[in-house]
Amino acid sequence: MAFKTQEELDAYAEWLKDQMRGMVKHVQDSDLFTEEVMGHAAWTLPHRLFIGKAWPQGDKDRSFWIISGEGLPTDHLEGAMANTARESARHFSMKWQLQSAQLEKLAETGADNDPGVDWESVSARLQQQAEGLYQLVEREDMWKATEGPLVEGNA
Repeated sequence: MAFKTQEELDAYAEWLKDQMRGMVKHVQDSDLFTEEVMGHAAWTLPHRLFIGKAWPQGDKDRSFWIISGEGLPTDHLEGAMANTARESARHFSMKWQLQSAQLEKLAETGADNDPGVDWESVSARLQQQAEGLYQLVEREDMWKATEGPLVEGNA
């Protein structure tokens, strides 16, 4: 995506910083590792979807893909499961579909310990997110490299 103004670029940079902070928080809250978190943004759909990669300082081989975004669960998977951000998005989509099916089964059996949670709705929402992500993965145009963040003139 090209940004037409410096303001658009600045807003994206701030959003990206928030996503990076969220990635670090997710790694820490999930106890993925205890060392200092290193990482980078691997792919973004500005203001909507972030895919990053995080690893402990000094050991990039223990990496994790992290996904977050507007209306999406923040989630992770082991770095070895995907070579690219696009492949990781495909894995997240499959993971969420499986989790959705498990939640649906939980709702059907009533084996829930928390009767205040509507597991059927949670399952449906996760399934919807999985399908939306899969549709994005299948769009070739969304995964092409760009030449730079700021376009001069009328683009």
